Amino acid sequence: VIGFPCLESQATWVAQLLSGKRKLPSQDEMMESIKDFYISRDAAGIPKRHTHEISDFEYCDRYADYTEFPHLEEWRKKLTLSARINSFANLETFRDSCDDDYEMLQVAYQSPHFTQIGS
Repeated sequence: VIGFPCLESQATWVAQLLSGKRKLPSQDEMMESIKDFYISRDAAGIPKRHTHEISDFEYCDRYADYTEFPHLEEWRKKLTLSARINSFANLETFRDSCDDDYEMLQVAYQSPHFTQIGS
């Protein structure tokens, strides 16, 4: 639900770097950004083992800002959270039903960015 748009924005950023349309910040700026990132995660009480959490909405939206890519849609965020909550509640069967997510799925199907279904 969330992985592909986030990966696409990262790939766009790398392509912009390689094509010369964008330049990397200075090494000092990058190191300061890393330091600020870890300070903010510590302040929020997020364990270091979750540093590379792919479903971090703020991280994905920050990458989108770098590349002028659209932010994640609200339906995508809600559906991701719902899937995670359902998987924690019942790991064996959470994929068998989407009854709780019916309304979000209807919004998703209408989105121009919902490309996971065939044309």
